[in-house]
Amino acid sequence: MAAMNRREFLLATGGLAVAAACGSRGNGGDGAVAKVSSTTSRTRAPAFNLVVASYLHVAGIDERFTVALLNREGTGPVALSEPVKLTVDGQAVTAEVHQDGIPLPYLLVRHRFAQPGVVKVEATFKGDTADADLQVVDGQGVKEPYPGRPMIVTPSPTAAATLGVDPICTADPACPLHDVSLDVLLAQRRPSAVLFSTPARCQSRLCGPVLDNLLAQRDAFGDRVRFHHVEIYKARAGNDLSPTVEAYGLTQEPILFLAGPDGTVRERLDNAVDRTEIKQALERLLA
Repeated sequence: MAAMNRREFLLATGGLAVAAACGSRGNGGDGAVAKVSSTTSRTRAPAFNLVVASYLHVAGIDERFTVALLNREGTGPVALSEPVKLTVDGQAVTAEVHQDGIPLPYLLVRHRFAQPGVVKVEATFKGDTADADLQVVDGQGVKEPYPGRPMIVTPSPTAAATLGVDPICTADPACPLHDVSLDVLLAQRRPSAVLFSTPARCQSRLCGPVLDNLLAQRDAFGDRVRFHHVEIYKARAGNDLSPTVEAYGLTQEPILFLAGPDGTVRERLDNAVDRTEIKQALERLLA
C-alpha cells in the first residue's frame, strides 16, 4: 500500500487538520506523514494523540522538528499545562513549548538525525504515552531548500508583475510583503525572511497566524532583514500553483525560510511557528 500524502492523511484522520499541513500536492519526498498511535498501558487508549507537525526531516544536519498533542478525538489541541517527556528512538530530548500567537501549541526540538529511515517519537504527558513515526530522508533527493542549501532564485508576484497570480496576497487586508520580486530581493544580498503561505485557503488555519507573527517582528527587524511573502495558489479557487511555488517544489505550507546575505538557508521553520520562535530565529540570523 502506498504511503499517504499529507492531504490524504488529513482526510483519513478527519479532525487532525489543525495539526497537519495546510495542504499537500503529492508525496514530494518530504517524509512528513505521521502515524498516529498509542503505547500507553495497552489496556486503554491514551487521553491524547501525538502527531509530527513539521514537514521535512533531513539526515545529517542540525535542524528543527516539532510535534503536537491532539485530544483523543483528534478534533483539537491539548493544552500543554504540564511538562511533556519526549524521546526519539528511546533517547530523551529537550523540547520547548511554543504557543505565542498560534492556535496549535507545539513542542520544538533541535536534533540531528544520523541517517534516513523511520524514527519513533514518543511523548508522555500526565501519565499517558503516545507515539508517532517520523520519516527522515536523504537530502540528495530533495528539491526544496533546507538549512545549508541555497534559496532558489526565481521571480515572485508583485503588483507590477503578478505572474498570473490573482490575488498576490489572500490576507485580509493584504500584507505589505509583496513590494519586490523574490529574485530581486535575493540579489540585494541582505538577510531575508521568506514565508510561503496562503491565509485564505489554509486547511490547518495556521498560514494566517504565522504571517501575522512574522509581521509582528517588522518594527524590530525590518531595517536589517528583508521580509517577503509568497502566496501558494494562482487564484482563490482551483489547484494551480504560483510559479514561485512550482519553482521551489513545495508540497506543503506554511514554510518560513531564513537566509543569510549569501542566500543560503540558515533555518527552515515549517507549519506552526509562534511569535517567540520567529523572534528568536531572526536574532540568530543576525548574530
